[in-house]
Amino acid sequence: MTTAYPHLLSPLDLGFTTLKNRVLMGSMHVGLEEAPNGFERMAAFYAERARGGVGLIVTGGIAPNEQGRPMPGGAAMTTQAEADKHKVVTEAVHAAGGKICMQILHFGRYAYHPELVAPSSLKAPISPFPPKALTTEEVKQTVQDYANAAALAQSAGYDGVEIMGSEGYLINEFIAAQTNQRDDEYGGSYENRIRFPLEIVRRTRERVGANFILIFRLSMLDLVEGGSTQEEVVQLAQALEAAGVTILNTGIGWHEARIPTIATKVPRAAWAWVTEQLKGKVGIPLVATNRINTPEVAEGILASGQADMVSMARPFLADPEFVNKAAAGRAQDINTCIACNQACLDHTFAGKITSCLVNPRACHETILVPLPLSKKERVAVVGAGPAGLAFATEAAQRGLDVTLFDAGAEIGGQFNVAKQIPGKEEFYETLRYFGERLKQTGVKVQLGQRVGADELVKQGFKQVVLATGITPRLPEIEGIAHPKVLGYLDVLRDKKPVGKKVAVIGAGGIGFDVSEYLLHAADVAPSPGSARPPEGVQPSLGRPSGRLSASLDKAKFFAEWGVETTGATRGGLQAAHIPHVPRQVHLLQRKSSKVGEGLGKTTGWIHRTGLKNRGVHMLAGITYRKIDDAGLHITVDGQDKLLEVDNVVVCAGQDPNRELQAALQAQGVAVHLIGGADKAAELDAKRAIKQGTELALRLDSSDTTKTLAFGAIPASVIGQKDAKNQALELSTLSVTLENHVATVRLNRADKANAMNAAMWQEIRQAFAWVDQTPAVRVAVLQAEGKLFCSGIDLAMMMQMPAQIADDCEGRQREKLRRVILELQDTLSSLERCRKPVLAAIHGACIGGGVDLVVCADMRYASSDAHFSIKEIDIGMVADVGTLQRLPKLVGQGITRELAYTGRKMDAAEAQRIGLVNRVFDSREALYAGVHEIAAQIAAKSPLSIRGSKEMLNYARDHSVADGLNYVATWNAAMLQSDDLMAAMMAGMSKQAPQFKD
Repeated sequence: MTTAYPHLLSPLDLGFTTLKNRVLMGSMHVGLEEAPNGFERMAAFYAERARGGVGLIVTGGIAPNEQGRPMPGGAAMTTQAEADKHKVVTEAVHAAGGKICMQILHFGRYAYHPELVAPSSLKAPISPFPPKALTTEEVKQTVQDYANAAALAQSAGYDGVEIMGSEGYLINEFIAAQTNQRDDEYGGSYENRIRFPLEIVRRTRERVGANFILIFRLSMLDLVEGGSTQEEVVQLAQALEAAGVTILNTGIGWHEARIPTIATKVPRAAWAWVTEQLKGKVGIPLVATNRINTPEVAEGILASGQADMVSMARPFLADPEFVNKAAAGRAQDINTCIACNQACLDHTFAGKITSCLVNPRACHETILVPLPLSKKERVAVVGAGPAGLAFATEAAQRGLDVTLFDAGAEIGGQFNVAKQIPGKEEFYETLRYFGERLKQTGVKVQLGQRVGADELVKQGFKQVVLATGITPRLPEIEGIAHPKVLGYLDVLRDKKPVGKKVAVIGAGGIGFDVSEYLLHAADVAPSPGSARPPEGVQPSLGRPSGRLSASLDKAKFFAEWGVETTGATRGGLQAAHIPHVPRQVHLLQRKSSKVGEGLGKTTGWIHRTGLKNRGVHMLAGITYRKIDDAGLHITVDGQDKLLEVDNVVVCAGQDPNRELQAALQAQGVAVHLIGGADKAAELDAKRAIKQGTELALRLDSSDTTKTLAFGAIPASVIGQKDAKNQALELSTLSVTLENHVATVRLNRADKANAMNAAMWQEIRQAFAWVDQTPAVRVAVLQAEGKLFCSGIDLAMMMQMPAQIADDCEGRQREKLRRVILELQDTLSSLERCRKPVLAAIHGACIGGGVDLVVCADMRYASSDAHFSIKEIDIGMVADVGTLQRLPKLVGQGITRELAYTGRKMDAAEAQRIGLVNRVFDSREALYAGVHEIAAQIAAKSPLSIRGSKEMLNYARDHSVADGLNYVATWNAAMLQSDDLMAAMMAGMSKQAPQFKD
């Protein structure tokens, strides 16, 4: 059969076996390796790709020994029992007609655990732990461990293994002189440094025999100082072939390299020339890799002779049917990988299960399964952005009758804005794919039509999905209506002219995109062939005119990022060359955190570096004072400044567009909110497409008529009481949850938030809920009213004698001891909670309130906060935890002074002595700042969050709990004093005490 991709689809004879085509599904650690039921889910994941036509699959990295694991509990292949778990995967792939290899990966100094090892004890810049240098005997044992892992993989049914020798992991660390400072037979000369990988290959080949695929992932371009030369790479490749390697796969760059290698800013097939340098120098097949995402690109590499196979990893997350579609002449139907990293690599490095922005079913094949329809129902979708497109096409595929409305003339919504950003040209591909899917699934599309609620009701729709997106928000700044001011849509969508000096307000993803857009000259004609659309993009989609993008021009990309392509330098590095920058841009944010901190974990540094290289002035902690003819007036670091700019572009947030919601609900229509209409805090295509897909897979006529913000955990705005948004119903506290951050508020404001018996119980209940709820990753403790907390409710203390009364003095004392221990246990619930607890303190924090906040992991205060213990007022024994816990933070002397003199400590002093971590100017700034910090913590991996909490707790004197046990006994005796009771009564009645003794 004639095909457009004859080289890509031709078989590859390996001698003892034949691959059906030249497509390798590259290795990705997807998180299923360690997940519950992970092997069954892996079986479904890989089998679907095998059915999709992949010639050879390589799994995610599996460690050959304990030290090589990525983290404690990471996947390893060390015993037959571990090997047997993999059989379900290999059997599923073979049943689907595929072949599969297991990658053996020793993390070396990149491992995230304290037992990590390396050739030399040199800490990696991206790792928190220094490694232990392997002894000579341990190196030899590690060689045996690799061979053992390969033999076990063979017993599990794998067709081969890939030995990971690139990316800066253990083998790569032995090869490079900068990470190998050994003086034994595995260090020193290049011949000695490559002894380790060669011994691994030889020993592995001995164990598995001749008829077993052995791939070696060779770092052919290190992109780090002191990396290998081109001659050294050739020398090692030839030695690996002689040692028994079947296939050489290309590795590009170490993880610590500061040059992007797979992100969307990298041109397609940018690194094929690296593989080509080995052509003719070895006789085994060579695999080209990185940023190969269409069959046209893959075919071009093979047809030009640059490689014998192509490796694509993320493209098979995006579309498991990639090869079958190409073979059937349906390349236009392929859901193209856009190299965003948001749901794949960002998830991997955050300890989450991998997925895909454009295909949420990836790695969730056994979970995202369509439910049977009770009947075929008509559904209207308003908004043809990513969320609406995902829902419409998935719902129609499932059998629902879907009509899609959009006021615009073309589909895409915010993607039509994003696709114009230099470096985001791949977004054209997603719109091309959705355009094809709309036709194939039979969605009725009505563009250029702003539909109203009455019209939707008149047409008989009982269910409406609002994917209406967002409306940009203008901040309250004096002069915000000045002609200098533009919104980001004015610039990106409406093409309003922008001057040469620009201030961009807001440094989230949109602010970075606008800055990138403005830094590429609009008045320079593109060089011939340099600004063409990516292969496969329909010309009708259009292109941004006159904007040179390095992501479309390899030579420009290599020049800007300092990549040397002739093999003349070690590691392939040279000085970067940045072309003329047409504008001066200031990128500003109110938050004091690092600019761009909220960007993607694996791509944020690329965006920040790209802007810095073009001279963008990034400022955090800005107060905006006014905008006038002179420019933008700001305050930063306490100093007033004027930015003399021609324009101010506002990228400072947006609000959900839900204008149809109320009218539809009033007429009994079930309304579903997805994408920006659900949540508009930050434009998030990953969440939008996931929400659309998940809603489509479970929507049925049984849904209620209430508005559903799909997948949302009940949440509440800070300071807003909204019963329906409560995550936990309590009487003295309110507990809400939003974006993995639980907010616990003391809400006895009319009682100065004094802790009564109910509050003591509910604090423990609230933090037990925080601890046990998987969706919670961090908790914020704050209060309503004028004060944070006035301490223990004295009325509660006065009721205690009746509760503990007993004829036997010993039993009475024991009852009281137990009551106090119960109170102490409430305080300990904050420390016991496995999630970090942040306290936000305003106004007075007295006595028991100090008890409470010192149990938090971090404490923040507004400038009006003050602290006092007041033990002296009521006999020096009332507070149940302060005298034990507080000294662990500020020292015994200060604690005693506060307790025995009644002195107040203001927020500034509290920060100076370390009681609070930071002071904010106002209560509003406190809440905003603490919730920002909480959000940053919540964005990290659960493992990282748990580790942080444990380290904070370990840093305390962990004999506190025992100490409190003894203090409870002492307190129980002292609280029987009649004089103490008299002091308490006097305190309540504001009268002089009457003492008997």
